[in-house]
Amino acid sequence: MHGTRLGAARFAGEAAPALLTGVAAHAVGELPSLAGGAVAALLGHLAHGLGWPLPRGGSARIAEAMVDDITAHGGTFHTGRAIGDLRELDGYRAVLLDTGVPGLLDIAGRALPDRYARALRRFRYGPAAAKADFLVSEPIPWADPAVGRAGTVHLGGTHAELVREENRTARGVRSRAPFVLLVDPAVTDPGRARPGRRPVWAYAHMPNGDDTDPVELIRSRIETYAPGFGDTVLAARGMSGRDLERYDPNDVGGDIGSGAMTIRQSLARPVPRLDPYRTPLPGLFLCSSATPPGPGVHGMCGYLAALSALRHRFGIRKAPPLAPVA
Repeated sequence: MHGTRLGAARFAGEAAPALLTGVAAHAVGELPSLAGGAVAALLGHLAHGLGWPLPRGGSARIAEAMVDDITAHGGTFHTGRAIGDLRELDGYRAVLLDTGVPGLLDIAGRALPDRYARALRRFRYGPAAAKADFLVSEPIPWADPAVGRAGTVHLGGTHAELVREENRTARGVRSRAPFVLLVDPAVTDPGRARPGRRPVWAYAHMPNGDDTDPVELIRSRIETYAPGFGDTVLAARGMSGRDLERYDPNDVGGDIGSGAMTIRQSLARPVPRLDPYRTPLPGLFLCSSATPPGPGVHGMCGYLAALSALRHRFGIRKAPPLAPVA
């Protein structure tokens, strides 16, 4: 398995193990692990095949495209209203909650069977993602100019350094040299930049619930590989793991994966059930990354939850076509 002594013996140098360990770190937890190995295999394969895409114009374009498609199929949206009780949704044949486990408990907890609710409360969370947004005056001055050709960059050092710091973070120890994922969107989407203005964002793995402003820590980590980066920064803002939870309660303690990717929680999310998307309440389904296959496989949790809802509530066993309406 990648990350073990046996796995390390398969490589002749340090570059490949470090590269794959950076990909495995997307599991946001202890390394080596089965979850990290699976993530490294999946994302590494995608990187070699088509590359890691960045949506032109920013990630909001993905949501806009989904809204357009659902509207074209007759769907409607109601925004700006928080749902605090499942009874507010009486009358609907199926309700799919794209929330973390706490959201499910908050909305439906009083109606859930005690045994199921207790199992949900045992769900555990992983390290936080502490984010920093930078506005810079020029492209990042990487010490290795080849790095500037990538829109997404992992900063973590050697395989051994990555493993050590990820494990410290997973144990709740704040690292002075955490793993940092950086995105420079203008590399692949030049329209995101303006003369003398360029967005760069990054997040660092921190202990769950950490409330440290990450701007200086992340700036320092970038400076390690891009000396002079700080001189290009025109403005910056940070969001700690605790801030992230305040912004989105689904990210408990800053955990953007909706639950730790331990072996158990990789296979049984959020609780062991033959159909993990279907709750004990008729017509209520969970479709977030708190269900299999978990975070990173974007859209699959919702897709599988939708298939479950179609089968159990509408008697539809064949998946409908998902091609956009012409």
